[in-house]
Amino acid sequence: MSDTENPNEAVESAEPSLEQPAEVRKPPEARATGNDLIAVLKHNLPLIIEEDSRTSPNAVELAIRNVSGTTIATAVFEAVFYDGEGNVVYRAKHREVDLVPETSRAVLIDSAIPERGLVQSYDVKLIRTTTADVEKVQLRIHEVIPIETGETEVRGIAKNISKVKTDAAVVVVFYDANNENIGTKVKVLRDIEPESTRQYDFKVRLQDGDLINNYRLVIGEVVV
Repeated sequence: MSDTENPNEAVESAEPSLEQPAEVRKPPEARATGNDLIAVLKHNLPLIIEEDSRTSPNAVELAIRNVSGTTIATAVFEAVFYDGEGNVVYRAKHREVDLVPETSRAVLIDSAIPERGLVQSYDVKLIRTTTADVEKVQLRIHEVIPIETGETEVRGIAKNISKVKTDAAVVVVFYDANNENIGTKVKVLRDIEPESTRQYDFKVRLQDGDLINNYRLVIGEVVV
């Protein structure tokens, strides 16, 4: 060994190095599953041709059917959206109501992602179904508005989706800016006919100085 040689100096190999090819990441196969009450007939990402189309560029379209012998009061779907590399880019829950037996319905679950073409796959699961014998009455529309008397008016429409006459109670809870309960009111609706709607309208007076920041409105069956 000469004085100029360095024993620790790296020696380049004459053989060419073999680089491993980069793994190509792909999204999982698109899936949509129902249960023994609701079947998913088909599912797909919507085809958007026009740039100004009102259809969401990142949504999933389903066709579902109630295959049971009873009305489904509420069906809750959970959707996971993936990009082209299999990354989860959005999660959403979607609620459908009042699906009568042996009928089908088109459903659109939106990811609310504005970037066109980002969603490349999805996994949709039906995570909860409630039948009409459990959830007989549902809220359809409602509004809460202040009136000149200083009261607050609550009005809307409820529907009995069952096949029996029933009573129901509309409950509204008001909250202030600190999310404190500043008032609760219950309105009982008697003898709602099967598969019919009922309008309701009632007024609530809160304490002087209380300001409504938010409210919660629910309806339930009256149990005697």
